[in-house]
Amino acid sequence: MPSDHQIVALAGVGDLGKYICEELLASPLFDVVVLSRRVPVYITDYSPANVLSIFEKTQATTVISSINLATPQYIDVHASLLTACQQSKFCKRLIPSEWIGDSESYPLKPDYYATTREPFRQMLREQTEIEWTLFNPGWLADYFLPKEKTYISPIPDKFPADPNNWRACIRGSGDEPQSWTCGREIGRAVTELCKARRWEQVTYVAGEWSTFNAAIKTLESFYGCFSSLESLATLVN
Repeated sequence: MPSDHQIVALAGVGDLGKYICEELLASPLFDVVVLSRRVPVYITDYSPANVLSIFEKTQATTVISSINLATPQYIDVHASLLTACQQSKFCKRLIPSEWIGDSESYPLKPDYYATTREPFRQMLREQTEIEWTLFNPGWLADYFLPKEKTYISPIPDKFPADPNNWRACIRGSGDEPQSWTCGREIGRAVTELCKARRWEQVTYVAGEWSTFNAAIKTLESFYGCFSSLESLATLVN
Protein backbone atom coordinates (compact mmCIF):
# COMPACT_ATOMS: atom_id res chain seq x y z
CA MET A 1 0.00 0.00 0.00
CA PRO A 2 1.60 3.31 -1.05
CA SER A 3 2.52 5.93 1.54
CA ASP A 4 1.74 9.63 1.19
CA HIS A 5 5.20 10.31 -0.22
CA GLN A 6 7.02 7.84 -2.44
CA ILE A 7 10.37 7.34 -4.12
CA VAL A 8 9.94 5.89 -7.62
CA ALA A 9 12.83 4.21 -9.42
CA LEU A 10 12.90 4.53 -13.20
CA ALA A 11 14.82 1.82 -15.05
CA GLY A 12 15.96 3.47 -18.25
CA VAL A 13 14.74 6.96 -19.09
CA GLY A 14 14.53 7.02 -22.86
CA ASP A 15 11.81 8.51 -25.02
CA LEU A 16 8.66 7.67 -23.06
CA GLY A 17 10.53 7.55 -19.76
CA LYS A 18 11.27 11.28 -20.00
CA TYR A 19 7.55 12.07 -19.91
CA ILE A 20 7.00 9.69 -16.98
CA CYS A 21 9.92 11.24 -15.10
CA GLU A 22 8.73 14.82 -15.67
CA GLU A 23 5.15 14.09 -14.61
CA LEU A 24 6.20 12.25 -11.45
CA LEU A 25 8.45 15.17 -10.50
CA ALA A 26 5.59 17.59 -11.17
CA SER A 27 3.68 15.96 -8.30
CA PRO A 28 4.62 16.85 -4.70
CA LEU A 29 3.96 13.21 -3.76
CA PHE A 30 6.93 11.72 -5.61
CA ASP A 31 10.68 11.88 -5.89
CA VAL A 32 12.50 10.00 -8.64
CA VAL A 33 15.74 8.03 -8.87
CA VAL A 34 17.03 6.91 -12.26
CA LEU A 35 18.79 3.62 -12.95
CA SER A 36 21.06 3.66 -15.99
CA ARG A 37 24.07 1.92 -17.50
CA ARG A 38 25.48 5.26 -18.69
CA VAL A 39 23.90 8.37 -17.14
CA PRO A 40 25.67 9.23 -13.84
CA VAL A 41 22.57 9.12 -11.67
CA TYR A 42 22.57 5.63 -10.17
CA ILE A 43 24.81 3.61 -12.46
CA THR A 44 23.87 -0.08 -12.50
CA ASP A 45 24.87 -3.23 -14.32
CA TYR A 46 21.31 -4.50 -13.70
CA SER A 47 22.48 -7.40 -11.56
CA PRO A 48 20.00 -8.22 -8.76
CA ALA A 49 22.51 -7.30 -6.03
CA ASN A 50 23.38 -3.96 -7.59
CA VAL A 51 19.75 -2.98 -8.20
CA LEU A 52 18.83 -4.08 -4.67
CA SER A 53 21.54 -1.84 -3.20
CA ILE A 54 20.02 1.15 -5.02
CA PHE A 55 16.51 0.29 -3.84
CA GLU A 56 17.68 0.02 -0.24
CA LYS A 57 19.77 3.20 -0.38
CA THR A 58 16.99 5.30 -1.90
CA GLN A 59 14.05 3.48 -0.24
CA ALA A 60 12.27 3.37 -3.59
CA THR A 61 8.82 1.76 -3.31
CA THR A 62 8.03 1.35 -7.02
CA VAL A 63 10.17 0.59 -10.08
CA ILE A 64 8.98 1.54 -13.58
CA SER A 65 10.84 0.21 -16.59
CA SER A 66 10.95 1.76 -20.05
CA ILE A 67 13.81 -0.46 -21.20
CA ASN A 68 12.63 -1.56 -24.63
CA LEU A 69 14.69 -4.55 -25.75
CA ALA A 70 13.75 -6.90 -28.59
CA THR A 71 16.15 -9.63 -27.46
CA PRO A 72 16.10 -12.13 -24.57
CA GLN A 73 18.24 -9.64 -22.64
CA TYR A 74 14.89 -8.05 -21.81
CA ILE A 75 14.11 -11.07 -19.64
CA ASP A 76 17.47 -10.90 -17.85
CA VAL A 77 17.12 -7.21 -17.00
CA HIS A 78 13.53 -7.49 -15.82
CA ALA A 79 14.19 -10.69 -13.88
CA SER A 80 16.89 -8.75 -12.01
CA LEU A 81 14.43 -5.96 -11.24
CA LEU A 82 11.91 -8.52 -9.96
CA THR A 83 14.48 -10.34 -7.83
CA ALA A 84 15.67 -7.06 -6.34
CA CYS A 85 12.07 -6.13 -5.50
CA GLN A 86 11.53 -9.50 -3.83
CA GLN A 87 14.61 -9.00 -1.68
CA SER A 88 13.98 -5.33 -0.95
CA LYS A 89 12.49 -4.01 2.27
CA PHE A 90 10.88 -1.13 0.37
CA CYS A 91 10.32 -1.74 -3.36
CA LYS A 92 7.23 -3.92 -3.79
CA ARG A 93 5.69 -2.59 -7.01
CA LEU A 94 6.82 -3.08 -10.59
CA ILE A 95 5.68 -1.81 -13.99
CA PRO A 96 7.64 -3.70 -16.66
CA SER A 97 8.39 -2.21 -20.06
CA GLU A 98 5.32 -3.11 -22.12
CA TRP A 99 3.66 0.15 -23.25
CA ILE A 100 1.66 -1.59 -25.96
CA GLY A 101 -1.91 -1.59 -27.26
CA ASP A 102 -3.68 -4.69 -25.92
CA SER A 103 -1.56 -7.27 -24.11
CA GLU A 104 -4.60 -9.42 -23.27
CA SER A 105 -6.06 -9.86 -26.78
CA TYR A 106 -2.69 -9.81 -28.58
CA PRO A 107 -0.08 -10.92 -26.03
CA LEU A 108 2.47 -11.96 -28.66
CA LYS A 109 2.31 -8.84 -30.86
CA PRO A 110 4.64 -7.41 -31.98
CA ASP A 111 6.34 -10.72 -32.76
CA TYR A 112 9.36 -10.22 -30.51
CA TYR A 113 7.05 -10.02 -27.48
CA ALA A 114 6.68 -13.82 -27.71
CA THR A 115 10.34 -14.31 -26.74
CA THR A 116 10.76 -11.29 -24.48
CA ARG A 117 7.60 -10.04 -22.76
CA GLU A 118 5.59 -13.25 -22.46
CA PRO A 119 8.28 -15.24 -20.59
CA PHE A 120 8.65 -12.41 -18.09
CA ARG A 121 4.88 -12.07 -17.71
CA GLN A 122 4.85 -15.72 -16.68
CA MET A 123 7.48 -14.98 -14.02
CA LEU A 124 5.23 -12.24 -12.66
CA ARG A 125 2.17 -14.51 -12.61
CA GLU A 126 4.04 -17.24 -10.73
CA GLN A 127 4.94 -15.00 -7.79
CA THR A 128 2.76 -13.17 -5.26
CA GLU A 129 5.22 -10.95 -3.38
CA ILE A 130 5.40 -8.07 -5.86
CA GLU A 131 2.42 -6.09 -7.15
CA TRP A 132 2.62 -5.43 -10.88
CA THR A 133 0.65 -4.21 -13.86
CA LEU A 134 1.05 -4.28 -17.65
CA PHE A 135 0.43 -0.76 -18.93
CA ASN A 136 -1.44 -0.52 -22.26
CA PRO A 137 -1.75 3.00 -23.77
CA GLY A 138 -2.51 2.06 -27.38
CA TRP A 139 -0.56 3.83 -30.11
CA LEU A 140 1.57 6.79 -29.06
CA ALA A 141 -0.11 9.90 -30.43
CA ASP A 142 3.35 11.48 -30.61
CA TYR A 143 3.97 9.50 -33.80
CA PHE A 144 1.71 12.03 -35.52
CA LEU A 145 4.12 14.83 -34.52
CA PRO A 146 7.31 16.00 -36.23
CA LYS A 147 10.35 14.80 -34.30
CA GLU A 148 11.25 18.26 -32.97
CA LYS A 149 7.95 18.45 -31.06
CA THR A 150 8.23 15.23 -29.04
CA TYR A 151 10.65 13.07 -27.08
CA ILE A 152 9.37 10.00 -28.95
CA SER A 153 11.54 8.70 -31.80
CA PRO A 154 9.68 8.27 -35.11
CA ILE A 155 8.91 4.81 -36.51
CA PRO A 156 8.01 5.59 -40.15
CA ASP A 157 8.15 1.93 -41.26
CA LYS A 158 5.67 0.84 -38.57
CA PHE A 159 3.28 3.75 -38.05
CA PRO A 160 0.86 4.65 -40.89
CA ALA A 161 1.66 8.37 -40.79
CA ASP A 162 5.15 9.78 -41.29
CA PRO A 163 4.97 13.50 -40.40
CA ASN A 164 8.69 14.03 -40.92
CA ASN A 165 8.65 13.01 -44.59
CA TRP A 166 4.96 13.87 -45.04
CA ARG A 167 3.93 10.43 -46.25
CA ALA A 168 1.25 7.99 -45.16
CA CYS A 169 0.55 4.31 -45.81
CA ILE A 170 -2.75 3.05 -44.41
CA ARG A 171 -3.04 -0.53 -43.17
CA GLY A 172 -6.37 -2.29 -43.77
CA SER A 173 -9.33 -0.09 -44.67
CA GLY A 174 -8.21 2.73 -42.39
CA ASP A 175 -11.64 2.74 -40.76
CA GLU A 176 -10.80 0.27 -37.98
CA PRO A 177 -11.16 1.90 -34.51
CA GLN A 178 -7.81 2.75 -32.93
CA SER A 179 -6.76 4.36 -29.69
CA TRP A 180 -3.76 6.59 -29.12
CA THR A 181 -2.39 8.46 -26.15
CA CYS A 182 0.30 11.14 -26.11
CA GLY A 183 3.45 10.56 -24.08
CA ARG A 184 2.67 13.42 -21.70
CA GLU A 185 -0.74 11.90 -20.88
CA ILE A 186 0.89 8.51 -20.29
CA GLY A 187 3.25 10.15 -17.81
CA ARG A 188 0.29 11.69 -15.98
CA ALA A 189 -1.61 8.41 -15.98
CA VAL A 190 1.39 6.56 -14.54
CA THR A 191 1.67 9.21 -11.82
CA GLU A 192 -1.98 8.66 -10.88
CA LEU A 193 -1.45 4.90 -10.94
CA CYS A 194 1.40 5.21 -8.45
CA LYS A 195 -1.06 6.90 -6.06
CA ALA A 196 -3.56 4.04 -6.29
CA ARG A 197 -3.92 1.70 -3.32
CA ARG A 198 -4.28 -1.38 -5.50
CA TRP A 199 -3.35 -2.32 -9.05
CA GLU A 200 -5.01 -4.59 -11.56
CA GLN A 201 -2.64 -6.87 -13.45
CA VAL A 202 -3.48 -5.03 -16.69
CA THR A 203 -4.02 -1.26 -16.98
CA TYR A 204 -5.52 0.46 -20.03
CA VAL A 205 -5.54 4.16 -20.88
CA ALA A 206 -6.70 5.88 -24.06
CA GLY A 207 -6.34 9.54 -24.89
CA GLU A 208 -8.58 9.31 -27.95
CA TRP A 209 -10.44 6.77 -30.09
CA SER A 210 -10.58 7.39 -33.82
CA THR A 211 -9.45 5.86 -37.15
CA PHE A 212 -6.36 6.41 -39.23
CA ASN A 213 -8.45 7.73 -42.12
CA ALA A 214 -9.95 10.36 -39.82
CA ALA A 215 -6.54 11.20 -38.38
CA ILE A 216 -5.04 11.65 -41.86
CA LYS A 217 -7.89 13.99 -42.82
CA THR A 218 -7.33 16.02 -39.66
CA LEU A 219 -3.61 16.35 -40.38
CA GLU A 220 -4.27 17.38 -43.97
CA SER A 221 -6.84 19.96 -42.90
CA PHE A 222 -4.10 21.75 -40.96
CA TYR A 223 -0.98 21.11 -43.03
CA GLY A 224 -2.15 20.27 -46.55
CA CYS A 225 -2.25 17.01 -48.47
CA PHE A 226 0.37 14.33 -47.85
CA SER A 227 2.99 14.17 -50.59
CA SER A 228 2.43 10.41 -50.67
CA LEU A 229 -0.74 8.69 -49.48
CA GLU A 230 -1.09 4.96 -50.12
CA SER A 231 -3.19 2.06 -48.93
CA LEU A 232 -1.28 -1.08 -48.00
CA ALA A 233 -4.26 -3.17 -49.17
CA THR A 234 -4.06 -1.51 -52.60
CA LEU A 235 -0.30 -2.07 -52.82
CA VAL A 236 -0.70 -5.78 -51.95
CA ASN A 237 -3.49 -6.27 -54.49
